[in-house]
Amino acid sequence: MTAALRPARPAAESVPARLLLCMLLLVLTTVGWRRGTYFAGSLDPVVAAKGALSVVALLVAYAGNRRPHLRVGTGTLWALGLLLAASVLGALTHGPLVAGGVIAVRVTILAVTVVLLLRCYTTAQFVAALARSCAVIGGVAAVTGLSTLSSGRLAGGYPEVDPNMLALLACLVVLYAGWRIAMGTAGGGAAAVAVVALGVVWATGSRTALLMLVPALLVMALHVRRARVGLVVGALLAGVAATVAVASTDAVSGFLERGGDGTSTVQSRFIAWDAATRWADDGWQLVFGGGLSVKIIPVQGQFWTEQPLDSSWVSLLVQAGLLGCLVAGGWALWALRGAFRAPRADRALFLGLLVFVLGRSVLESGLFDATPEFLAFLAVSLLAEGGSRRRLADELEDDAGTPDAGSARALTVAPVPT
Repeated sequence: MTAALRPARPAAESVPARLLLCMLLLVLTTVGWRRGTYFAGSLDPVVAAKGALSVVALLVAYAGNRRPHLRVGTGTLWALGLLLAASVLGALTHGPLVAGGVIAVRVTILAVTVVLLLRCYTTAQFVAALARSCAVIGGVAAVTGLSTLSSGRLAGGYPEVDPNMLALLACLVVLYAGWRIAMGTAGGGAAAVAVVALGVVWATGSRTALLMLVPALLVMALHVRRARVGLVVGALLAGVAATVAVASTDAVSGFLERGGDGTSTVQSRFIAWDAATRWADDGWQLVFGGGLSVKIIPVQGQFWTEQPLDSSWVSLLVQAGLLGCLVAGGWALWALRGAFRAPRADRALFLGLLVFVLGRSVLESGLFDATPEFLAFLAVSLLAEGGSRRRLADELEDDAGTPDAGSARALTVAPVPT
């Protein structure tokens, strides 16, 4: 096989140092550093440190924009701006204006940083940097938190991320590895990384993350044009192993029940969701909510008096009101529409990520907050909109003309000589 017929090396293996540093800072500032603690407006060392690191990431991203800019649409930013404006208007009357305003500013800083990075670096480089940052921070958290396994669920040690957040970081790594494998640009190494990340997800006991990971990977698999022998054999072996595990052990049932609280956690979510529908005291709060800092809601008729809002959409109803929910719903549908119109390899990545983060958002909070899933959703939305899709085609053309070029999307199956 000649050099022209040899599959190109995935440029995602080479991530610029500036981009990787900035992404590490972004992921680090969007994960929790203290479990069970919510920002209420007071300034403490943790809040100050995360704010300072966010500004550093913004400055690093801005400093890199002296190179020629890549095309990035602005429609996503209008949707985000409307959502944040609704939350701030709600915080004006609800009370926690400072806390809600600070979180809105943090989200704005993250959004601007992501835009600046996408104007500098290709889609493949950005996604690779995000996955590697999640792998580094999630790996350190998992290793330093091994002692938490005695409680039944793996949580982070340093930083102190909760099990669901740790599972999210691991799932983003799995999705990136799965995308590269599906596009034929990675092999055994990526598969090994995915297996380790899947082990982390299992150890966290996060059922929602694992439940949404399966359809997200299936969506990516549907975009495979010509499956390699190794991929088919590996998938068959994995299917056989999973079948044997389900049939011969109680691992799956134990994972679903999770120490006997399998149904209780779902039932408690319904209690909070029901309380959210009756939370607003007047028409203003019904329309605009109470601000992004509202993450715990009072409940009645239980032996506890309050609980967290475990759903991004129910949280948004309380934080940004009906207006915020309508804007976010239209935003999500618009992102899906744009993803369907993207080139094949980009479509596989975008749809896989959207299926995961949007599906997870039904039972987990954080999609419209300063979180890693917000980074992924925002980036996909920015890249999938009409104002950005031209760059995807340009990147594809560049990769097609350069065997070792910088994107994993054009590196599909190489021609087979006859």
